[in-house]
Amino acid sequence: MKLHVVSFQVPFPPDYGGLIDVYYKLKALKKAGCSIILHTYRYGVTEQLALHEVADAVYYYKRFTGWRSMFSILPYIVYSRRNGQLLKRLCEDAYPILFEGLHTCYFLSNPLLKDKQKWVRMHNVEHEYYCFLGKSTASLWKKCYYYLEAWRLRHYEKVLLHADKIFAITNMDAAYFIRKYPSVLTYCVPCFFDNDKFEGDDNENMDKGDYILYHGNLSVLENIRVVYYILNNLVTELDAGMQIVIAGKNPDNTLREKISQTPGVALVANPSQEEMERLITYARINLLLTFQNTGIKLKLIYSLMKGHGHCLVNTMMIPEQEFKELCVIADEKEAQVAAIRELYDKPLRPEALKWRRQALRGMGYDNQVTLILHKSTSAQCALPSARPNGRVE
Repeated sequence: MKLHVVSFQVPFPPDYGGLIDVYYKLKALKKAGCSIILHTYRYGVTEQLALHEVADAVYYYKRFTGWRSMFSILPYIVYSRRNGQLLKRLCEDAYPILFEGLHTCYFLSNPLLKDKQKWVRMHNVEHEYYCFLGKSTASLWKKCYYYLEAWRLRHYEKVLLHADKIFAITNMDAAYFIRKYPSVLTYCVPCFFDNDKFEGDDNENMDKGDYILYHGNLSVLENIRVVYYILNNLVTELDAGMQIVIAGKNPDNTLREKISQTPGVALVANPSQEEMERLITYARINLLLTFQNTGIKLKLIYSLMKGHGHCLVNTMMIPEQEFKELCVIADEKEAQVAAIRELYDKPLRPEALKWRRQALRGMGYDNQVTLILHKSTSAQCALPSARPNGRVE
């Protein structure tokens, strides 16, 4: 049971959505007995010895970033990963290939790979994601880049016709790929994450802190936009004594200053993994808002699994209809303020937390539940199973 996995970036440390899915997928596959040959692009991160715990072989490749990779009809995120050494290694055997994201699909249509099983993991519909980025940024240069990249991604996406299988991360995305590429088997495979840390939590105490939490990577445009919305629209409407904590990676100086000048709001910059878990666990409310309904927001899964408090979200945060029963949904400012006031002193009972976790596992958000031995025409490998109508088995 051997499998090539091509990752768009070094998947360790797994500290944001896409990398979390890649790393814990590797870990689950390894645990199920699959031998992994990992190929990854190194930029901004050094070689990681920890990857040898989840892969039998690890190869690193240079990514050709910079303006030279901008002048192509191909998307920048694809063309900058054109490394011939990768193709050479993929041709050395008959093992299947799992391409992680459209980013890594430069060689998907290469005739040298035509007889190999080729599978693509889609973390979202990429051109829609880049369109949202273009709408969100105020920078004219960035806006032009995002819209151009969205146009190139929309046209390049047809490369998926050369895949044998597509593994979408949500049912909504699976429906899109089924409609666009009916000749390719498409499956919904829920995201992988560190679900081991939630085992045995169902009977723990239900202590809570005295704060409302918003967390996310604070260098990401989408999350920055949400923080400013919270600061400018919600904070001033809350009751005296209600504290909001903003936690996440790499906030810039402008955001730090804005938070420091806002009464009732505290910033936890670059928390350790343990500190972030503690903040999520003991928040009275995990406030999870987004203005970009693409892919799956892993912080929602973590908050529902780990948090002892309520999850207050807007509709765009909900990836599937089933999540509506697990969260409190409020879309307008007035409704969000009212929900915070109602939930702040309303405890979440232990049986409700246990039911919430069981519901998530039943929806397939459990690495072990979703793993089976999957047979392909050229090899066997442990992979998640789903029916090709986009619904998880």
